[in-house]
Amino acid sequence: MLTNLKQRSAVLLTMAVLCATVALVPHTAGAAASVNPTAGTLVPNDPHIAAANAEVMKACPGSSAAAAGFTDTTSTDVDCIKMFGITQGKDATTYDPSGTVSRQDMARFIHRMFVPAGVAAAGTTALPTFTDTAHVAADGLAAINALASHGITTGMTATTFSPDTNVTRAQMAAFLSRFASIAKDHAGNAIASTTGDGTYNYTDIAAVTFEEHESIIRLYNLGITDACVVAATGAGCDTTYRPADDITRAEMASMVTGVLNHTNARPAGVSIQSSSVNTTAGNSVTVLISSRNADFSAEANVLVDEFYQDHNDTPGVAAVAAFHSVLGTCSTATLKALGGTKCVIDATDPSTDVRGNIVGSPQTSGAYKTLNWWVHTGATGSQYVDGTTADTHKLSVSHGAASTLVDATSIDCAQAGAYALTTNKSASAAITDQASINTWAGQTRNVVCTLKAAATPTATIKSGYSMKATTVTLDNLGNVAHSSAYYPQVGATFTVPMTCPADTTAGADVTWFSVIEHTLTINAAIGNGRPTGAADPMNAAGAGANSTLVWGTGIDGTQEKVSVHCDDAPRVYTGAVAGSETLSVSANNYALSTAGTLATITATAYDQYGDGVAGSTVRFKRTAVDSAGTSVVTAAVASLITSSNGTASLSTVVCATGGGTSAWEISDAGTDTSHMDDISVSTPTHLTEGTTIYCTTDNVSNVQHTPNSATNGVHSATSSVSEVQTILLDRNPTVGSFKLCIATGVCGTIAHDGDNAAMKTAIDGITGIGTTTSVTWNGVTGAITWAANTGDQVALTFDANGSTDGTTATAMTSNTETTKGVALRVVTFVDDDPANNLIITKKVTTESNSAGAPTAGTTYHRHTYDSTDVLNVGTTTLGATEAQFEAANALIQDGASNVSLTYRTAATGSGISYFVIG
Repeated sequence: MLTNLKQRSAVLLTMAVLCATVALVPHTAGAAASVNPTAGTLVPNDPHIAAANAEVMKACPGSSAAAAGFTDTTSTDVDCIKMFGITQGKDATTYDPSGTVSRQDMARFIHRMFVPAGVAAAGTTALPTFTDTAHVAADGLAAINALASHGITTGMTATTFSPDTNVTRAQMAAFLSRFASIAKDHAGNAIASTTGDGTYNYTDIAAVTFEEHESIIRLYNLGITDACVVAATGAGCDTTYRPADDITRAEMASMVTGVLNHTNARPAGVSIQSSSVNTTAGNSVTVLISSRNADFSAEANVLVDEFYQDHNDTPGVAAVAAFHSVLGTCSTATLKALGGTKCVIDATDPSTDVRGNIVGSPQTSGAYKTLNWWVHTGATGSQYVDGTTADTHKLSVSHGAASTLVDATSIDCAQAGAYALTTNKSASAAITDQASINTWAGQTRNVVCTLKAAATPTATIKSGYSMKATTVTLDNLGNVAHSSAYYPQVGATFTVPMTCPADTTAGADVTWFSVIEHTLTINAAIGNGRPTGAADPMNAAGAGANSTLVWGTGIDGTQEKVSVHCDDAPRVYTGAVAGSETLSVSANNYALSTAGTLATITATAYDQYGDGVAGSTVRFKRTAVDSAGTSVVTAAVASLITSSNGTASLSTVVCATGGGTSAWEISDAGTDTSHMDDISVSTPTHLTEGTTIYCTTDNVSNVQHTPNSATNGVHSATSSVSEVQTILLDRNPTVGSFKLCIATGVCGTIAHDGDNAAMKTAIDGITGIGTTTSVTWNGVTGAITWAANTGDQVALTFDANGSTDGTTATAMTSNTETTKGVALRVVTFVDDDPANNLIITKKVTTESNSAGAPTAGTTYHRHTYDSTDVLNVGTTTLGATEAQFEAANALIQDGASNVSLTYRTAATGSGISYFVIG
């Protein structure tokens, strides 16, 4: 008794010191916990204690527990206890997760744990005589007696059980701890009991009974109660247990499942699961095989055939099937270590022990690997057939099928709220960040930090990193609070929330504010918060020297701090501050058509919190440029007022005629602060879609004299080639004059004895064709060379009726195009549209216009592609994948990258097009 008193006093003293020195850690209710506890130390402002006896294996591994089918919960813990028959729900369709648990229902729940956990039906303790249980149903009485026979309950008094009284969280801990003391683990060993040594994280359990106190600590260290774990939503660790609260049915399901995980409970039939604490690449992954009867009792002496496959997932390496594609029998890709004949039940196979378990074959994990195990049972001689064999189970552990695993070498952090203003509270002794992002009272902003490896950007970052946020909170009364929390690595990112408190002051108190400042480090309370041997990607000891940090608004990159300034001042349009307004178009390309397409142009005005604000006047301005380069500016297309979400949207028809572009901007006509400020036209880059709409065609030129090229064909840059035509007459005119004409009837008159210069003057005077650079003429034959950059010229014909050379007969034997004219053409990349597998190109063609003068015409074209096409990124990546092609296109923003492509459709060619970008 004295020993217990001393121990109890020591624990209370520890708690008193803890309560006096630490601040509460922020916690998000209902946050899903990570499977890996975060270690901790008992130091001021950092009360994070790891669960000392957490269990890796589960009573309901993988997807073995089917969905319970309740309409009011999707909890996997409820699914698990439903599978074991521990609950049937309040009724057939509801579970009532927020409902309370009576003492008689508690007895039922724990009693139903006996068989799957391997606890004897009755214990040796004499049964008490309870005088208040006559109204309890038979199953409830049986459960109460079963628990009493094992000493799990002794009643409220010697003669009363109080079956209808709700169970508190402290009492539930005591009941489950007593159950855990008589149950065994999968190896037949006692379940761990870490109790009175001070390793726990709760500040509110000093007033409970001694047994409840130790039970709470024990369940904490077993990972059954709200143990200190990194929460996926970014919450820190619970520091309160709430022992006097009635336990809810949801909490009961979680705690019961947590206890079952430590026992020998397993699903009916054969199952296999990992028993390794660490399954990251490079480690040995161990497994345990179990077999259970239909009532979940252990099934001993059962032969189990286990086989496995270490699958190579390296890109470019063909997948190797584990089974015959037709027969479903095992292929040579599978291996067997335990027993004799692979994929057949025989006497050499291992059999389950008295607890229904077998230690399986380990495999070593690694990058580009998927480790697979299969187990099955059945009659001796039965063969495994994939998809047919009934009593079977598969386990897979995968480690990045498309990349290697690497250490992070840098970290990029950015905070949401790009349009919000900031407030400087660094004059306070508590706050050092000079740019706290303005945040509305009660609002949460997240900082997202991404781990990167610059040398191998496509590799997968190793798991095992954690981030610590050391927090200082300041309010307008000068109160300062300190706390800390840990955040898990999810993929390659950390998400760190900052939640502003609500303004509880009465009325419009413009003086109220709160500042929350995080100092971010790669850290864990015990250890360094990163995989073994990995360097600190943030280098928190300095100023981020190891990092290529991208700090968004409200983040101080030199000190690795991020902060928010919380208030609820009246919302106003922030006006002249850069980034306080945006403009966007519904798409940056539409097909050129007779009717055109309805596009939407949207402007958004933001308030000081980065949210849309109503009441701002928006003047839309458009500049339309046709294919000939003619520009038409409409300075005031419309004036609209922003709505409650801060947007004003204009719907208008674009790309109806002429081709070219339709570029949009905002024009601020004066100094009225309620008017949205100027926003200039922008063109697409990989950073923004811009505000320019391109009117596109399917690879067809609409410039004068150029024959419309088919959808199929070569579309690339060309150099100018001057047209050369040779004229041959059937005789040499000796009198009068003759005429050469074009199809429109416009002619040029040449004297019968005209020389080269006269012939050139006559041809150049024909309206509708280009000028010539040289003409040679001897009276019978002539060679005409057209000017550069005039493209393919029309043919000349002899006008016999208009000639006065003494004959009406046709006098032109032939007009031969001895050198075909080619227009100057430049094709460049404009934008990518990977969602629709399109690229947009700009084609500038310089050729003769209707007056015969060299003129540049601009058209925009869309080209579709898919993974069957030949895709090239310049000369560096030939035969690129679709992903590589799109990634390269997304980075182009110079407006000068050349494009060359041979376009083929399935109807007229191979269907395989050839693209070269850059």
